Amino acid sequence: MKLLRTILSALADSCLSWVLPKWRRTGHEALAALSRYINHYRPDLSETELATCTDLRDKLRTALRDWNGEEAQRLAQLVEVHAAPLPGFKRHAAAELAESFFVIMVVFLGIRTYYAQPFRIPTGSMQPTLNGIIVHPVEEVPSLPVSLWDMATLGSSYVEAVAETPKRLVNITDHPKYILFTETELSFDDGSKVTVPSAKGAGIQSLREQGKFTASLTGLRLGAFREGVTMIRARVDAGDMVIVNRVAYNFRLPRRGETFVFDTRGINTSMQQRSVVSLQDQQSGTHYIKRLCGLPGDTLYVQTPHLLINGKPGEEAGIARVQRREAPYNSTGYQTLSHILQPAAWLTDRGPVSLRDNGVPFTLREYAALGDNTVNSLDSRFWGPVHQFNIVGPAAFTLWPFTEHWGLID
Repeated sequence: MKLLRTILSALADSCLSWVLPKWRRTGHEALAALSRYINHYRPDLSETELATCTDLRDKLRTALRDWNGEEAQRLAQLVEVHAAPLPGFKRHAAAELAESFFVIMVVFLGIRTYYAQPFRIPTGSMQPTLNGIIVHPVEEVPSLPVSLWDMATLGSSYVEAVAETPKRLVNITDHPKYILFTETELSFDDGSKVTVPSAKGAGIQSLREQGKFTASLTGLRLGAFREGVTMIRARVDAGDMVIVNRVAYNFRLPRRGETFVFDTRGINTSMQQRSVVSLQDQQSGTHYIKRLCGLPGDTLYVQTPHLLINGKPGEEAGIARVQRREAPYNSTGYQTLSHILQPAAWLTDRGPVSLRDNGVPFTLREYAALGDNTVNSLDSRFWGPVHQFNIVGPAAFTLWPFTEHWGLID
């Protein structure tokens, strides 16, 4: 009974501190300060000082455990009177802030490294299951309050740029920003630049809709802008931010049909031919998110709109949705590759391919990763299987923005 009361008391103090009486909050602050002082300065304290501080700490802890408000308040005042004047008891506010920040960062980095990692969806290869960064042309940019609300709830931002002088677009590049974000830079022949908070592919798509960018087998054609012309006016919807469970595969093997994240070590993601130049923005990522469509030992073949797994259309829910081609999924389903246009590709119309399974878990086992939006996905069809050592974990939860995708990932 005493142990249960102690546990319930600790839970109340940690979760409901803002509604607890003032004497309890004050008592806990005094107890924390006194305990920290004893632990830090124990070697430097005399036997008398150490005994006094320890006795006061134990009595205050007992009073708080027993919810004795009058005694806890009296002991907290004693701490202020007798212990506070001791050298080193009161710490500078800056030191407290620095320590708190350090602890928070250690906890965050530990969680990110060993348990759960945030991952931003940069492209549209998994739409509509997960949204990448999308650039929508708009007629006008809304007021500041509306823009701020859209940013907080939907992750949307607005960009607008007008050509002050005649200029020509000469280059389009993208680069990471603040670790979790991607930014595309439009460079012009007069030295000016315009930044768009999106992946390169989304920026290119917006320009293509304006007729200012085309891609063909012979390369790229970039457009010119007259003075006073709006070069870009758009709402940029941020890609979904998902949480990846980094420990799940320590306790179970990957499952066909789930969405998972893997790194690109040893994967030649830049082996594309010019016939798929529209996918170039997907080459540079160090981590990809796709649907796990093939397990070690499986034989795969794309027979549009189906993905044949061991001779039969895939039955897993996520794979079946793509094959059915029901809106909002694309009307093509799983798209095959031509071995004539893509002679170096792995999964083409030449015939089935097999995933290696040496029978030893966590070593040279191979998996197939395909995007749900296969008409716009750089995946295993092009560069081949994912090895066991590449896998990070399943995508578990969409953290932000607060759209229909928020919540558990199917």
